[in-house]
Amino acid sequence: MPLWDIFNFSEAVKTARGAKSVPKLVEWIDASRIRYDPDPELVDGKPFKPGECYFTLRLSGLHLADSRRFTQELMPLFLCLAEFRSRGKPRTLPFALGPHQIRDRLKEIQPNASDDEKPRPGWVELRDIEIVPLMPTSLAGLEAFIGLYAMPSNDIAFTLLNVMGSVSGALGGTLAPALAVAEKVYSGFNELLGIKGVTPQVETLHGGMLKNSGYLLVSNAPENSKHKGKLFVVGARLREGEQLNSPLVTDFDYFLLAVQRRETVIDASGTAPDILGAQWDEVIEAFNGSDGAALDAFRKLQRTIYAAELIPRDRDAVLAGYLLEFDKAAKVFGKPKETEGLTRSGARGSTALSAVSKIPEIYGPLARQQVPVLSDEETQKLRSGASAWARAAELRVAFARGNKPVGSVANAIMRSQMDV
Repeated sequence: MPLWDIFNFSEAVKTARGAKSVPKLVEWIDASRIRYDPDPELVDGKPFKPGECYFTLRLSGLHLADSRRFTQELMPLFLCLAEFRSRGKPRTLPFALGPHQIRDRLKEIQPNASDDEKPRPGWVELRDIEIVPLMPTSLAGLEAFIGLYAMPSNDIAFTLLNVMGSVSGALGGTLAPALAVAEKVYSGFNELLGIKGVTPQVETLHGGMLKNSGYLLVSNAPENSKHKGKLFVVGARLREGEQLNSPLVTDFDYFLLAVQRRETVIDASGTAPDILGAQWDEVIEAFNGSDGAALDAFRKLQRTIYAAELIPRDRDAVLAGYLLEFDKAAKVFGKPKETEGLTRSGARGSTALSAVSKIPEIYGPLARQQVPVLSDEETQKLRSGASAWARAAELRVAFARGNKPVGSVANAIMRSQMDV
């Protein structure tokens, strides 16, 4: 049962407000209405398939029909609670963007309007605001409660700090049950939304967000607005037409969420994630230590990769890439135990090789006995981990071409190291 149902969060929000909700314009904007996007391949409308891709949720921007109101009279607060499953376990991520952050980022679209004239539309540029980090897509999908609120004074900041502190405290316990965490999240946000004077400007409780990549528009325009089905996201901004110079939509409050899809993390960057890079540095440094120290450090790295938030096909490729590069490093820098443990020397090496004997992309390089001769540039790439990441990219393509069952390579590699 979803945590939303367990804690009746949507009902609690209505109760806290003491007012009936009025249908507003909440609209999905697919690839057919997206133009000149900064990351077009991430919002191209491709479907999210569990176990085959990643998703991330970003706040692309927030528009206020009258920015003066939020700089002179009231304080703005953006809240989001996202719920999804990660490696079979429920996860709830709270996110808040406070008054100072929003005010600092306000970009006035009508800079020449005087203070006592008409309202000033304002756009908050937020391409760099990540609500949910890159996560593997699961069967459970993604649900989110998202809202923009007007607050009467700075006093509410204390409540916000208490809410976020309570949530952080729950998340900080290594053994904290998921439901206990969720209870802290929901009860804290209910407390916040129930404070007198906190009024919703834009909000929605949205489920089933992982169908296709694109944008979600959440606004306080009426549900039957003349704009419904006619707006475009151009350059990550909401416009009335599909050109870069088309008029911006400015006559109601709204925020724009990018629901991005990524096929793989391996080609997303030329370098490995920070955590893998740091652990690889430890592996290379361990070659200067006692016999076997580098092998122990590498096994720790393997466990990190196996437990990381990766889809099976990426996990196969990353584990294989680092295995082959560690074997290369062991032949160049290693002591007897490192070399024996991964290649052909002794019983342990035979066990390791036999476990991957049906994976020629791995078995062939591991079985070679000659010590590779590396140039200075190749040595630097080996030490930095760049060659391991590049090797992973090559292997991902090779495994797919060879129709390797997803997950089989990672399982074989981990089995091969159990007796090393």
